[in-house]
Amino acid sequence: MRWGELALLALSMSGCATLAQSGPAVVSPSPSLPWAPLPGAAPVPASPKPPEIPEDLRARASSLTLTDVVDVALRNSPQTREAWWRARAAAAEIDIRRADLFPEIDVQLQASGTRQAVAGGKTTFSQTTLGPGLTLNYLLFDFGGRQADVEAARQALFAENFLHNQAIQDAVLQVERAYYQYQGTKALLASARTSLQEARTSLQAADERRRAGVATITDVLQSRTAMAQAQLNVESLEGQLQATRGGLAAAMGLPANVPYDVAPLPTDLAPKATSEAVEELIARALAGRPDVEAARAQALAAVSDVERERAGLRPRLSFQAGLNNPYYGGGLSSPGGLYSGALVLSYPLFDGGGRAARVRQSQADLEASRARVETLEQQATLQVWTDYADVHTSSQRIETSRTLLQSAQESEDATSERYRAGVGSILDLLTAQSALASARAQVVQAWADWFLALAQLAHDTGALGPAPASTASSPA
Repeated sequence: MRWGELALLALSMSGCATLAQSGPAVVSPSPSLPWAPLPGAAPVPASPKPPEIPEDLRARASSLTLTDVVDVALRNSPQTREAWWRARAAAAEIDIRRADLFPEIDVQLQASGTRQAVAGGKTTFSQTTLGPGLTLNYLLFDFGGRQADVEAARQALFAENFLHNQAIQDAVLQVERAYYQYQGTKALLASARTSLQEARTSLQAADERRRAGVATITDVLQSRTAMAQAQLNVESLEGQLQATRGGLAAAMGLPANVPYDVAPLPTDLAPKATSEAVEELIARALAGRPDVEAARAQALAAVSDVERERAGLRPRLSFQAGLNNPYYGGGLSSPGGLYSGALVLSYPLFDGGGRAARVRQSQADLEASRARVETLEQQATLQVWTDYADVHTSSQRIETSRTLLQSAQESEDATSERYRAGVGSILDLLTAQSALASARAQVVQAWADWFLALAQLAHDTGALGPAPASTASSPA
């Protein structure tokens, strides 16, 4: 056996061995067992460094304001970055389609060699040819098909820019929700701790009365039970506080364990409903909501798509030209070069109905995009109407809950004084304290609902987000 055959046999045997050994590395050995990659078979990519609080905000990381929180969220949001890059891609698409309006010029260089034997191989003939050339193709007229294509790309860019604006507003709403949930949980925890302290005071009073012989052990046990319930409520809210704190960090694009806190909300806020009529807010939403504007731009792009497809049914006039100057070995060349030029009129006589089908398809897409605009307008109207009612309802609930809190506080004060004076029962005191704790929680919840309703109304009218910049130089 020759060396070549032996090498071929060895190569085939090694290939079979490789195939036989590759099974366990690519699949699990059993349907009931998970697959585990072999060492080095699936390297784990290095994890990127997790985001941090920006350096310009670290000095006040323990007292971030809502503006700071929104700023951090927009810097870290992958949704806004994705939308921004899509808008840049759409801008490049305009240049791609606009290039079809210009002539196309190509440079060609062809080199060839010929060797021929004649007279029975006694004489050989060799020749080398070098042929540089230029070709020009220019579509002169196509009934506006290319202009319609450019206009479709331009409207698509508008749509992507509006979707980028919508992504910013969505990110702002998401972080504002997390911010107010965290603030609301902090307020609930503070009120729960106040209720716990009141329960401890009641337990001490009951214990003192029992030692004085004017109360029974039942009063002490009931007070102790109420204090334990208050302690349990505090512990539950402490856990919720950590969860909402992590949720706010995630909404800012930060790890849940990053050290930070937020500044307390102002205490002199005056809740009030929006002064604008609901009709004005609906009109603003229909005129300026980014998602509605994006749908309208997409509908305009669909109109241009129909015009482009209709132009494909009509003739096309183009100009073609060429220049070649072949050079032959030995110093010979074509004097003056070879020139060519032609006007070409083409007409799509028959293509199996493909172009007509594309026209029908583009018309159907246009009607679908128009229907989508109507759907979004109806949704925007309903959302603004609902948000408007929520803002008014939540502002009224704040005033009502304040009245409830004042009444519950006065009732608890009076009941506590009567119990210490020995003329009230522990059951009346515990009932009054429970009502007071409930009133505090309702005030906190009413404020949280009002803040969230305002944020949702601003989002649904298209007014939520940072002030627009004059030029966009970076994502979000």
